[in-house]
Amino acid sequence: MIVKHCMIKRITVSIVTIILISSFNKVENQLLVKENTHSYSPRDSDFHSYDQLTNFLKTYVSADGRVNYGGIKKNSSRLSTIIQTFEHNFPNGDWSRNQKLAYWINTYNIYTIKLIVDNYPISSITKITAKPWDKKFIHLNGKTYSLNEIENEIIRKQFNEPRIHFALNCASASCPNLYNRAFKASSLSYQLTQQTKKFLADKSKNDFSNTLDIKISKIFDWYKSDFTKQESVLDFINKYRNEKIKNPKIGYMEYSWELNK
Repeated sequence: MIVKHCMIKRITVSIVTIILISSFNKVENQLLVKENTHSYSPRDSDFHSYDQLTNFLKTYVSADGRVNYGGIKKNSSRLSTIIQTFEHNFPNGDWSRNQKLAYWINTYNIYTIKLIVDNYPISSITKITAKPWDKKFIHLNGKTYSLNEIENEIIRKQFNEPRIHFALNCASASCPNLYNRAFKASSLSYQLTQQTKKFLADKSKNDFSNTLDIKISKIFDWYKSDFTKQESVLDFINKYRNEKIKNPKIGYMEYSWELNK
């Protein structure tokens, strides 16, 4: 009887041990799944760091703004994942001004990439439709936007920041080079300044070789009102160049809509 009792006790202990180990493994696996999926969660508390977007841009955009659209199309799921994070993280009253502006700049640029990739191969964004910037395809917070609405009705109207014109990319050769990092609230002013300086220093976009007769981007003509609210276009340009120019004749460069690939 004693032997039988000990055997029953030993079997009972073994069963309890197995159950405990099984329960522990189940909990551990649940924690591992949660940990492994956290970085891909569409509503991430670290959204404003834009790490995922920066990694994507560093992979597919060169230092001089050339975009590997073919590579993105082959790995379209990566772009889709990033698009989802923008769809699930929409500006609200708790966001700072810079957080909102960074969001809309990044939104404009990533959806421009999406528009090209969805229609790739293509030689120019203007081949998609007569007015590609009026195409409503951006679904955010229950509303459908066009690129023009984001640029003109939100960014330009709400933020009064002329440097955004050198951060927004229209997928064309004469546009400002696409920055191969995400714009972030914590460094936004610095990033906008650097983009402005790089654009003005790019001889394919502005020609200051003859200081008496300069040729500048048509961006300064199309959006002149943004640059002249408190100063002249030349005042704005001189603010971001080391060599100052006085009273030149001003002309405009030809604008190329060739794809920035």
